[in-house]
Amino acid sequence: MDVKEKKKVAKIKLVTVIRHPDQENETFELWVEGSLFRKQDHTYLTFEEVQENGSVRTTVRMGEEEALILRGGSIKMRLPFILNEKQPGSYDGGYGSLAVTVHTHTLQFEHNEDRGRFIVDYDLLTGDQLVGEYNLEFTYTEEKQ
Repeated sequence: MDVKEKKKVAKIKLVTVIRHPDQENETFELWVEGSLFRKQDHTYLTFEEVQENGSVRTTVRMGEEEALILRGGSIKMRLPFILNEKQPGSYDGGYGSLAVTVHTHTLQFEHNEDRGRFIVDYDLLTGDQLVGEYNLEFTYTEEKQ
């Protein structure tokens, strides 16, 4: 039987570092309020970002062996993560869908009581071409109700 925990409000911080070939590193930081819940063996974060082209809904499924980031809205993206493996994904920024490959190098997930941290390092490729090396670090704290 599928036991689904009630969604809880969470404060989420996302730090993204992108290393593009032959360019300076880019660092982005996002603080947002979202939802946190557990379903089977995974913990989920969901949140919404308002961008110039419209809003983007993001769902992050975190586990110790695998993870997945799904985005919908003005940007559609599917990035699956399995440590030391290449996985097919997709990206659509509004100009058509692009097949991508995600090669995961680091996958760490820690969760206790009311807080957690999820780190993933991966290469993003289109065909055999490296788009960039990405480091994402999500930290979250459950808000007391």
